[in-house]
Amino acid sequence: MSRTEAEGFGPEAIRALRGELSRAAFARRLGVTPLTVYRWELPQAAPQARRPRGRVAEALRLLAEGGQPTLPPPPARLATGLARQEVSREERALLAPCHALLRRAGWRAAEDALLAVLASGGLRSVGARALAAVGLAYVYRWGFEDVRRAFTLLLPHLAEADAGRLPGAVEVHVHAMAANLFASPDGRLFDPGKVNVHVARAEALLGPNVFAAAEARCHLRIAEMSAAFYMGAPELISRQKGRVQEALAGVSDPTMRVLAADVLAHEAAFQGEGSLATRRFRELAQQAGREGYAFMEARGLAFLAQRRLDEAAEPDEALTLVRRARELAWDGRLARGFTFIFAARAEADALLRLARFAEAEAVLNEGDAVLEEHGWTPQHLAVQRARFLYLTGRYADLRRLAARLSGYAGPHLQAHTRATGCWVEALVDWVEGHAQRAAEGFANTQARILEGNGWPILRRDCLITEVGARTAAGQLPEARTALRRARALLEQCPSAWSTARLLRHEGALLAREGRSREAREKLEASLATFTLAGDRPEAALTRRRLAQVARAGGEPDAEARLVQSEEELRRLGITPPPDFSPEPLPARELEAPASDGAPRLGAEALVVPFERLAVRGMGAPLIQRELVRVLEGLFPGVGPRLEELDSQGRATLLLGEDDVPASEWVEFGDECGRRLRVGVAGPLPADGRALLTSLARLAGFALEVAVLRGFAHAEPPVREPEGAPEVPGFIAASPAMHKLKAELAGLSGSRATVIVTGESGSGKEVVARALHRLSARAERPYVAFNCAAVPRELFEGQLFGYRRGAYTGAATDHPGVIRAAHGGTLFLDEIGELPLEVQPKLLRFLENGEVFPLGETRPAQVDVRVIAATHRDLGQLVREGRFREDLYYRLQVVPMRVPPLRERREDVVALARHFVNHLTPEGQEPPQLAPDALAALVAHSWPGNVRELRNVIERSLAFGPLPAVLGADRLRIRG
Repeated sequence: MSRTEAEGFGPEAIRALRGELSRAAFARRLGVTPLTVYRWELPQAAPQARRPRGRVAEALRLLAEGGQPTLPPPPARLATGLARQEVSREERALLAPCHALLRRAGWRAAEDALLAVLASGGLRSVGARALAAVGLAYVYRWGFEDVRRAFTLLLPHLAEADAGRLPGAVEVHVHAMAANLFASPDGRLFDPGKVNVHVARAEALLGPNVFAAAEARCHLRIAEMSAAFYMGAPELISRQKGRVQEALAGVSDPTMRVLAADVLAHEAAFQGEGSLATRRFRELAQQAGREGYAFMEARGLAFLAQRRLDEAAEPDEALTLVRRARELAWDGRLARGFTFIFAARAEADALLRLARFAEAEAVLNEGDAVLEEHGWTPQHLAVQRARFLYLTGRYADLRRLAARLSGYAGPHLQAHTRATGCWVEALVDWVEGHAQRAAEGFANTQARILEGNGWPILRRDCLITEVGARTAAGQLPEARTALRRARALLEQCPSAWSTARLLRHEGALLAREGRSREAREKLEASLATFTLAGDRPEAALTRRRLAQVARAGGEPDAEARLVQSEEELRRLGITPPPDFSPEPLPARELEAPASDGAPRLGAEALVVPFERLAVRGMGAPLIQRELVRVLEGLFPGVGPRLEELDSQGRATLLLGEDDVPASEWVEFGDECGRRLRVGVAGPLPADGRALLTSLARLAGFALEVAVLRGFAHAEPPVREPEGAPEVPGFIAASPAMHKLKAELAGLSGSRATVIVTGESGSGKEVVARALHRLSARAERPYVAFNCAAVPRELFEGQLFGYRRGAYTGAATDHPGVIRAAHGGTLFLDEIGELPLEVQPKLLRFLENGEVFPLGETRPAQVDVRVIAATHRDLGQLVREGRFREDLYYRLQVVPMRVPPLRERREDVVALARHFVNHLTPEGQEPPQLAPDALAALVAHSWPGNVRELRNVIERSLAFGPLPAVLGADRLRIRG
């Protein structure tokens, strides 16, 4: 590229200069962040687009001419004594209790303590005052959601950081806090460019040799991901996926772990991983509630309410969650911020499903006022506002909403907001009778979404509505194509409520194709889900569609049913949308339903029940309720009931009447350790038993799918993801352990040194053995050496070997464990216990592959791969002078963390079943773990981790005779 071509530095020029390099690698060459490079490559008309200037532009020109840019030196610091003055020991002592309160989420107490310290005059250095200000900003940002107050406190210290007056360790925290404030969803402060600047400056100060950096790095990763979320940059979010999780390794600060949990939940929601997002928001709310983080608990509950509505939970459940979130916000005196908006969104959605339109409008108006106050995008409440206007027939207001969204020019989610505006505009076209134009609008919106490589949930909504619009426009082949695409997307982003909407549109399509019986089946399944979910407007609209199909088929009571459905809509306050009913079908294709009122048995009788029980994204409680309702409709008057059986065969009633004994029972399971049975109290038709059995089996399969998808409340069974690598002896059911398992498989071709950290008993040696078995050294020796089990005076000889006579008691030659592992793997367990005087020799071995046995005059070459493990904080040991810094970094080639069992409760069931099978005496049948036993195991905190779980199972099986079912009464968790 010539210099002339590069001078403009447009998107194409930047891409050409970057070539095959990743954005991260290219950014490192220029001393900028990957987000900056991403914004250079955006089209020039894009609001987030930026062009290189100043030093960076010069570096690019040099690169274009074949030169090598020089990274800028760190900002020069002032030479005054004040500038270089570190925070004194006395000042740190004053601040320490304040920071302890922050770690315990004692926000009010921390605020009072920090203000008192500042007022006392005891903080004489600028660094100490800056630390206090960062602490207060922390209180207001993460304790009270008051971003502007936090920014006001931090602003003077940003100037001090720019002037180089702060100690490096303090400046890191100032920049990290600033990055998070500029990444917050406040329209007056949000600035991704400044986020990049502060992240880059903090990273430069941290460097590779700074200890106690885990919390700061995690804070920076949270800021980067937050900025990407609020920008609405799907590609950047995808690129950064997993970085917050990685940054959590070594983080002990509970506040930071809660903040990271929130980011991870949003990451899953953005990717369309609905069940994972639901679980993470629920865990966030529980974790924050246990540890006293009112703001994060309220936030988790607000998002959980929205997720549960998407799963077709009843509106009252969502309203209860929102009410609790509002109570927390009130008690914690939180500012009306982002949490308030998402609580309002879930509340409005729930009220709309209950047809309480006046209340929903009031909530939306209040939410819009907060959006306006903070300068945020109107997109956050746009879908609920559009649904409200659609149901109440205010189409002119709907058109104005579309224009407002399409013309949005703010910094938050701009592309997403405009795409939502296109979707709303297409919806207006549809309800105004321009179905073909609406269909094209929905298709164009999808194209914009695909071009942006994101927003799967909006794309799902577009596809579903496109099916209806294409059907209304008579474009049946195109509607069928959109239907297939919508089904595929629902497989990726399951939602019971969205599935019910798609079934309704599919019913209309089938009716237009002349398949009236199939149309009725789809519509009846849709109606059942909406009824089960308590969505009164959607249920009424579906009944109207059924009446339209009946009228098109010439059914005798169709007109009366249609009038009745129109009256129901008006009674609810819903303006009936335009009539897009199918054209009348030819008489030969009419299929009237049975008129004798008797249930239709046989194969046809199962079609609608199968559709109802197979709805994507339905949770276990909904499936159970739907099974009972299906039986009520199929066998009127037989009193169906559903019970759960414990390990002793005792039954607990879940659904149905308890006063009439059942005469027919069918047992089934959910493949998660639960045994259920469904029964009926009255006589069944001739083939009724077969139908009851078929429906029970189908419900079992549906419950298993719900568990696998993560929509069940029970712990999931042991299942491997598609294409999961084989790792011998490694049991994994949780996402964290599946990721660790994939990392182990990825290291199979490497001989790099690995350091495995984790609590005692968490399974560090299992990881080490797996690494050995996966490597090319699997057939060579695997030698484990516990550094905590050897007397200090014998350590060197045991590790490196010795010649006979090297010291008193050395009666024979000893090769040492390093030479014993030649060609294979050496596992150094509890490396933190390694004596300080031995560490230089181990470092020499790691650097050169040489060992110097005691009594020898020449070193010996050894080919050994080293895997070390510790439950200690090696960084803290380095700071205390108990572990060499150079050895620390030599071990940190590939760090791996094994999370404690309490952080991966999905693994409890998998491991418990593995230990039951493994520890059952040979020749005997392993017992089954009963539901109450599984519940007890999952509820335990497992301070001893996997080792404790194994001991519990072994202890429980040691007392004979061995039962067929191991219940909670046989578990000996407490010893």
